[in-house]
Amino acid sequence: MNKEHEKDLRPVVWWLITGCLLIACMVVIGGITRLTGSGLSITEWKPIMGALPPMNEVEWSEAFKKYQAIPEYTLKNQHMDMAGFKQIFFWEYLHRNWGRLMGLVFIVPFVLFWRRGLLQGWLLKRAWLILVGGGSVGALGWFMVASGLQDNPDVSHYRLAIHLCAAFTVFSLVLWTVFDIRDGRRGLRASGQAGDGWVRVAFTVLVIQIIWGAFTAGLDAGRIYNTWPLMNGSFMPENVMAHGSLWKDLTDHRDGVQFVHRNLAWLVAALVVGTALHYRRQFAGVTPWLVGAVLLQFTLGVFTVLTQVDLILGVVHQFGALVLLAAMLKALHQSGKLIS
Repeated sequence: MNKEHEKDLRPVVWWLITGCLLIACMVVIGGITRLTGSGLSITEWKPIMGALPPMNEVEWSEAFKKYQAIPEYTLKNQHMDMAGFKQIFFWEYLHRNWGRLMGLVFIVPFVLFWRRGLLQGWLLKRAWLILVGGGSVGALGWFMVASGLQDNPDVSHYRLAIHLCAAFTVFSLVLWTVFDIRDGRRGLRASGQAGDGWVRVAFTVLVIQIIWGAFTAGLDAGRIYNTWPLMNGSFMPENVMAHGSLWKDLTDHRDGVQFVHRNLAWLVAALVVGTALHYRRQFAGVTPWLVGAVLLQFTLGVFTVLTQVDLILGVVHQFGALVLLAAMLKALHQSGKLIS
């Protein structure tokens, strides 16, 4: 892409960067919503009318009664009064309305840029994909919430992982588009440089780690084995493999999920630091970001476990995963084959 055309697309770039920042804020809000147990406080999905909160005491009473009918209240929160309900309602309400704000921020400029002819060809297709992806994240959010309204007091950790990974995927797509506009379009296929393969291995392991991080959050697995580097004195406690199925042991139970998550962290750190430093000439511009982001994320993970998932540390740790993902995407883009 020539410099003149890139200059013409500066409003589009700023629109996309704004979208990335909004998604990052959404990840923070979502983390707070999860860690404060607020995600099931709104028991209905009303995309339009749900933008308005309860306006009087009668409406608040009705909303609280609906919450009192779900398993989370009857099995875990029977002590909760109206004041407590309003606190958890606030975070879920903010989470949903931030999503509505994001929808407006993506859709309105999309229409304006399209009418002005700034979105054409591959960029128009990419913008449509981003819009559809963003809408899908919202739908998957309700898919997640619905799993905790009938029989279980908690949402499915599998659905939580799908929702979180969908949000990270849209973030990646938006950021990749910024890189395509600024640095030239590149595909996922390696360009043939020395570090291409290693950065792809590191990226793949990071994606797996993010999935297990979502499992850890969904199962509250960070609240057990709050020691480091060993898990209460053992590398692998007996409960990690105590349920009779390797897959369920490592994906469906807190002990195994935390074991995978904390040990994958070592592998992610080694791969990212090793690749960034060994191929520092190839990844010169992004090497400090890669090393700094992965070491900070590792450290945050350790302290999150040691504090039994302190709210602030837990939220910053989740945000750190997005920062590390962004740095890895930059390296991946640099190593991709140019598309004419």
